[in-house]
Amino acid sequence: MLNPNINIVDFTEEEYSLYSKHIILNEIGLNGQKRLKTAKVLVVGAGGLGCPILLYLTLSGIGYIGLIDDDNINLSNLTRQILYTHKDINNKKARSAQHILKNINPNVKIITHICYLNYYNAKEIIQYYDIIIDGSDNFITRYSIDYICYKLHKVHIYGAVQEFNNQISVCNYQGGHRYSDIYPRIMNLTETNCNNSGILGIITGQTGIKQTTETIKLIIGHGQILKNKLRISNSYNLQQKTISIYQLKYNFQINFLYNDKKTKISDYLSYNLHEVSLIIDIRDNEEFLAYHLSHSINIPLNLLIVNKSIFFLTRNYKNKILSIYCNTMYRSLIASHILQYNKIECHVINSNRYNKK
Repeated sequence: MLNPNINIVDFTEEEYSLYSKHIILNEIGLNGQKRLKTAKVLVVGAGGLGCPILLYLTLSGIGYIGLIDDDNINLSNLTRQILYTHKDINNKKARSAQHILKNINPNVKIITHICYLNYYNAKEIIQYYDIIIDGSDNFITRYSIDYICYKLHKVHIYGAVQEFNNQISVCNYQGGHRYSDIYPRIMNLTETNCNNSGILGIITGQTGIKQTTETIKLIIGHGQILKNKLRISNSYNLQQKTISIYQLKYNFQINFLYNDKKTKISDYLSYNLHEVSLIIDIRDNEEFLAYHLSHSINIPLNLLIVNKSIFFLTRNYKNKILSIYCNTMYRSLIASHILQYNKIECHVINSNRYNKK
């Protein structure tokens, strides 16, 4: 909960009427609505996630909304970026969004930053806001948000979408996990976005609304917060799960990984593949299904760091000879160090001989 001096906050008769359905909620009330009016929230990106976030922050009566974006609106945006129309094509998203939002709720102050957020300007912008909502679509921006929010002790609400899937989390809240605990930099993740992987437009709306809901709960101080949790949903098959996130206590360097003498690198054929052997294939599920070594199970690298995966391995395979397999030695070494950190002995299989051409 944010702690402004709400005693000096006044509402006009119009505001009392506008927010009346909020005020009669016990969890919000008049004081909660006053907290919303004094809150300062920055939205990074005015695209598929940013549009529903901006819309519902404005309708909820957030007093100060910062918006950072330097993109122009194009035709393909209109299926998911709900603030814009055909008349807005080729205009700056930030300027168009500001104009539309001011008409929706003139009581809210919309501050535009017409630029891309990066490591060099992030501190200068983020320092003025209470909560940062990530509506970006690239890892460089996400890691910049992660780093500066950590340094400035700002809450960072993460959201991401792909195809029919979404995930959200509340990062850097009361000493909780960071975005880089979910996706460490050393994972060297491949960039994907709506332009190359596709997205059902509704999914961005669902995700943005969830991020906005987490923001409101933080401001008013009510409700369960996704601290040290990652919520993953698939609207196509209606599957949803919440996984616990470890706060990483280590920081691997590339040179250290490649020169580490503790990691045992072996040839697949040298193993005596019987009932005490197990191979952990850390590739994506699609790659695993297309081709995998015998005696292997699939735990993608991004899931290897979560509590349930570590518990699963220590409980069910403590007497097995564990081996790591991936197409790239670099990722195998990362996985090996994650297991070693959790006191799980393992080998790394030399993948050079077994990569499928």
